[in-house]
Amino acid sequence: MIRYDMRWLLLFGYLPLMAWGLPPKAYFYNPPDPVIPAEPEPDASLQTTVTADMVNRSRDWLADYLDSLSGNIDGFFVDTFFSDTVTEDDIDGSRARLSWYTRRELGDPVDYRFGISVKLVFPNTNERLNLLLDSDEDDDSRESDPLESVENAEYTAALRFILNETDAWKTNIDTGIRWGIPPDPFVRLRARRYAYFSEWEMRLTQQFYYRTLDGWGEKTDIRLDHPLNVEKLFRVEAQAEYWLNNDYVDLGYGLGLYHQLSRRSALAYTLSAGGDNREQATFYNYSARVRYRRNLYQDWVYGEIAQELVWERDKDYETTPVIMFRVEALIGQ
Repeated sequence: MIRYDMRWLLLFGYLPLMAWGLPPKAYFYNPPDPVIPAEPEPDASLQTTVTADMVNRSRDWLADYLDSLSGNIDGFFVDTFFSDTVTEDDIDGSRARLSWYTRRELGDPVDYRFGISVKLVFPNTNERLNLLLDSDEDDDSRESDPLESVENAEYTAALRFILNETDAWKTNIDTGIRWGIPPDPFVRLRARRYAYFSEWEMRLTQQFYYRTLDGWGEKTDIRLDHPLNVEKLFRVEAQAEYWLNNDYVDLGYGLGLYHQLSRRSALAYTLSAGGDNREQATFYNYSARVRYRRNLYQDWVYGEIAQELVWERDKDYETTPVIMFRVEALIGQ
């Protein structure tokens, strides 16, 4: 009897739902499908267009970066550690170099040489006037006594007037005298150009000079620097010098790899060749050198040891070992 009553109750429970036209599944909630908003059209004003100015700025940035990188490496290795002159390089401010070294070539006695190079900048002339003092770099003579190497050195004194100095050009004129017997007055005009080619930095130097004893001369130097990383610099050098009275050109070529070992030491590996074009352009003197330099005291006293192999035509290209020791003081602002 109870089961029949339950069936009637269920039946009467469905009747209201059927009257409203709702099936039993209307009790379960089905959420609607989510509406995905359409992507907005790109705003043309927010798009970045590559222009010629952007390309130029990128090129200038790269040039400045290479100049800074190459300049830092060059300043560490060449200007400070391996420079043989401080007046020919573009170093700001007053600067001086004092050096004394001894050189021993196999089969010859030990010889000595003293060197000095000073550049003084006169501040009241807007740094356009410099005083230069150098030991004669063209003098190949060496002394067997250390004291005589200082007494017998020949010196050059000159006044330099800077005509133009920009990031790309440096032009100056020197007038002075080479103190020898007899004295040799001279005048020299130098123009230097800097340029960049991809990852290479070029320095082209052109000099014209007149010496009372030697006459008119011209010298062209080209140097290409390529920073390999923050510790290594690769350099290619070439030079040609012509004297009107000689009527031939002296030629020189060199390759160098400069490697910073630490903040106080560095290595240089260099190859060089020299010759002329008296009969035809040819090289007949060669050398290979390894130089180790170390900062001995603070940041201005350095010591160097170099080993070299030389092959010269006058010695039938026999391999000649050479060893050299140097102590050097670099004083600057």
